[in-house]
This record gives sequence, structure tokens and C-alpha cells, in this order.
Amino acid sequence: MKYLLFALFAVLARSVFSQPAAASIELDGIPCPLEWVIEPDSFAIHNETIAISAAPGTNMFYSPSGHFRVSNMPKLLFSPDDDFTFSAKSSAEHRSKWDAAMLVVYIDEAYWAKFCFENESPTKNRMVTVVTNEISDDAYSDYIPDNWVYMRISKKGKQIIFSYSLDEENWVNIRYFRLNSDLPIRIGLASQSPVGEGLTSVFSEIHYQK
Repeated sequence: MKYLLFALFAVLARSVFSQPAAASIELDGIPCPLEWVIEPDSFAIHNETIAISAAPGTNMFYSPSGHFRVSNMPKLLFSPDDDFTFSAKSSAEHRSKWDAAMLVVYIDEAYWAKFCFENESPTKNRMVTVVTNEISDDAYSDYIPDNWVYMRISKKGKQIIFSYSLDEENWVNIRYFRLNSDLPIRIGLASQSPVGEGLTSVFSEIHYQK
């Protein structure tokens, strides 16, 4: 699988586009254009797959202690329907602690959530969720045996659910929550490398259903 990922990264690297943050992007599987909230180091689109390369030091987290606050990770977002499901196969060659490929729910800088396929140590990746209602509340969940996983956001009414799967058939729900704002949400894809030298996150098999 690692060799296949390296080959995919190489193909995508030949398709890198530089676009201003206001430029809209279209992806197969998503019914409306997406826009950047913070541009990535680079990104690439090949057929139905997108790779997002985050620069070193990118993260989004507001410490409960109040001593640490950062918001500089690239996010590619679109406006969904009131109720929906949104999923993607997320792949990454994690190299540093907290490197993560992510699905994101975003209202504004005060209210947001990220669903992370994150590196914990050189040999361990796991699912992590961060829900922020002005202050971030993070929770660590299951370990993942490979360098890819299916990830899903579901929303009905105010309730939002983060789920993952190893086969896109059997899903594990790991976080139920709501954001304490009535403003419209946006959702999408993101990549981060808080203490590493950067991370390219690859998203494929993207599906959206209202």
C-alpha cells in the first residue's frame, strides 16, 4: 500500500495548481464549488482524487487552558444542505506527531470541528476528534492499522456525527456533537502538520448525499 501511495503522490505532484484563495474548485462527488479558507502549500487534482499539502507548523486548536491558540491549517470547504452525509477515503504518509488528514465542519473561527486521521507515534495512527465552541475539546479514539481510512460526517438537524470505516460498509460512530451557533456551516477537507515538516493528505472516493 505504501508503494501505491507514493506512486499516487508522484502522479498528483505533476498536476499541482496554484490558485488564489477566492478561486472556486470543482471536485467529482461534490455538487457545488469549494473554496479555500487558508491556502495550502500546494494542491493537486487528478481524476476524482485531490491531494492537499500542508506546510510545516500548520494546525487548528484552541487549548482549554487558554495558553495556546493557533489557526493556520489549509481547509477546502463547501456549503452543504441542512441534512447530509459526506465521506472520503483519506490517505497519508504520516511522518510526525499530530500529522493529520481531516474532514472539517466550519462555521467561523469560534465554532468548528475537525475529524482527524492522525499520527500519534512513528508506528501508530488513530482517529481523533476536536470540537470547538470557542474552546477546543479533543478526544482520542481507535487505532487504524493502515495508512488510509474511510471517514464520514453526518448531520441531521443540529446533531453532527463523525464516523470511520475500514471497508466503507461497517461504520464506527466515534463523536456525536453540535456547534453552539445558528449560522450556516461549511464542510470539507484539510491537512495539517503541527510539529513536522509538512504533510500531503490524499482524498479519494468522495461521496456526498443529502
